[in-house]
Amino acid sequence: MYFDAEDIVEQRLQDNWEKTCIDFDNVEFNPTVGDSFIRLQIEWGPSDFVSIGGLERSTGYIQISVFVPKNKSVSLINQYLDELKGIFNKWDNGKIKTKASKVRRVGEQKSWFRKDLIIPFQYDNCN
Repeated sequence: MYFDAEDIVEQRLQDNWEKTCIDFDNVEFNPTVGDSFIRLQIEWGPSDFVSIGGLERSTGYIQISVFVPKNKSVSLINQYLDELKGIFNKWDNGKIKTKASKVRRVGEQKSWFRKDLIIPFQYDNCN
């Protein structure tokens, strides 16, 4: 279940994002200072059975952290956030349905400035 859902999300991001490198979970990544990048994380919440036939519905959120060089204009990070929102906001592929996203300001981290795009989702898995 988790592998299938995470693979679907990762593939959607890879197919639709070319602006920066992507830092995926459990893949070695060493960002270059001065270059922007994004980091994908998927957080899982509770699951429930929602039908007699065994449909299991899980919830969670997709978090895409956007890093741009610090001490630069915030227009670039906001542009990236808008484009990423367009990839995932209210997306439905039949198994995963996302809801409206929100942005969280994280601030400076080492050589970068960071904001996170948080996209709630539900994932339906037939057993």
